[in-house]
Amino acid sequence: MVRRLILSKKPRGVARRLKALDHWAACFEDNFPQSIPAGERYWNWKIPVLFSLVEGRHTNPQIQARCAQALINACQHLMRSKPPEAENWRVTAVICLPDFFTSEVCLYLDEDYFLAHTRASVSEYGNSRHLAPLSLSKAWSLQLADGCGELGTEIDYLDEDQPNGRFIAQRWYFGEVMPR
Repeated sequence: MVRRLILSKKPRGVARRLKALDHWAACFEDNFPQSIPAGERYWNWKIPVLFSLVEGRHTNPQIQARCAQALINACQHLMRSKPPEAENWRVTAVICLPDFFTSEVCLYLDEDYFLAHTRASVSEYGNSRHLAPLSLSKAWSLQLADGCGELGTEIDYLDEDQPNGRFIAQRWYFGEVMPR
């Protein structure tokens, strides 16, 4: 599948594109990656859709929810097919809002790297906090299999490219997100 950044056009064939995304997610069933280079801390698959399908004026919450479900389904397939030698790796789907096009299915191969992305923190660059008891899965009626958790974080960082000098976004992690 191809990711394309086409900003102004309304996507054509939305039903076909969503079906292709569901097929992409199904390809992860019994297909855990075997050739991740040594020393990697993180491995990912970006959502393979047009930018305008998930962001901008031509999308809607129903389309975004369908795309989020496909990412979660891919994550759940990987969780079920994870071999024993990858026991300490975390399999997740990350739904990014408002920048949905950056959403992905990820393997965190390093626990500290996972915690750096998901724990609440305060730094000179910005802050992050957990969003519990809020739930994207409830708001969008997403289906989670047994053993698939949810963790929402909000990030608030300094960004001089933004009109107010800040970037505020949510990151919703699904999959193996519970504390170990």
